[in-house]
Amino acid sequence: MTRPRRSRIAGLSVDVDSVASHLEGYGFDRPEDDGAALQIAVPRAMDLFESLDARATFFLIAGEAERQPDVVASIAERGHEVASHSMTHDLPFANLDDERARVEIEESKTLLERLAGEEIVGFRAPSWDADPDLRARLVRAGYRYDASAYPSLLLPLLRREIASRSSAGSVRTSSGLWDGVFGPTGIHQLETAAGPIWEIPICTTPWARLPYYHTLRYVLPGPVFRSIGAWARTRRGPVTYQFHAVDFLGAEEDGLDPRIVRHPGMQVDLRAKLKLAETSLRELGAVREIVPLRRLTPGDLSTPVSVEN
Repeated sequence: MTRPRRSRIAGLSVDVDSVASHLEGYGFDRPEDDGAALQIAVPRAMDLFESLDARATFFLIAGEAERQPDVVASIAERGHEVASHSMTHDLPFANLDDERARVEIEESKTLLERLAGEEIVGFRAPSWDADPDLRARLVRAGYRYDASAYPSLLLPLLRREIASRSSAGSVRTSSGLWDGVFGPTGIHQLETAAGPIWEIPICTTPWARLPYYHTLRYVLPGPVFRSIGAWARTRRGPVTYQFHAVDFLGAEEDGLDPRIVRHPGMQVDLRAKLKLAETSLRELGAVREIVPLRRLTPGDLSTPVSVEN
């Protein structure tokens, strides 16, 4: 297994889950996409990122992105990365049949490449629901990296929480509760039945494997989250930070479906939310350059990351 050497960079990503996909995750019949994630949140996020000299990877649901081609094109034009978050954000994801998996993985890549005008090299599975078969499919489809790993002891709790809020009351992933908990925490190369692929896990603290991403800013007490963040940012290699599109939306200010207020952070005033996002970026960027995830892989020629055995 190969691993990156120490590097003062941080990979930034945004899961552009629509309000409709979040509501489905809470057990409601999925409504029509209101377009807010792409039309409002993505431009708002890009403006904030660029004001702080940061660039990010936007994981798009391709079927929804197809209805907003100008937004997709602008992501690439402004120096950010477009990556795939599947075609439909269907759950559970990793146990799709062959034809459905082909659509979700291969056709989403083809569609996003047409919209963005550039090669799509990254993938993140809905609800981090990935297994060895799925990663082999990614290799065969031509992806360079996967960003679906969640190597933390909190993953079983997350899966229980997903189950508790679903209408069926069952785990909405095909992965077992403990699958992936004890996997590597750094960027690493995985061998699959179809060949190697780079894995970029959710960032965790050294040793304790406490996860570090923006949703937890609304779930944990402020001092606890700040301590986790400071600890996570001491990692020797690149760190990562993840937002969701709804972190840049206000339930009332943007006229969203009122049922979304049950999601972490959606009870917070939009101005305060954007200030929290800015704070997170300033903390991350104080000692690291903030870049799209593709720049964390050795295959990216713009900023190659050297590796060691």
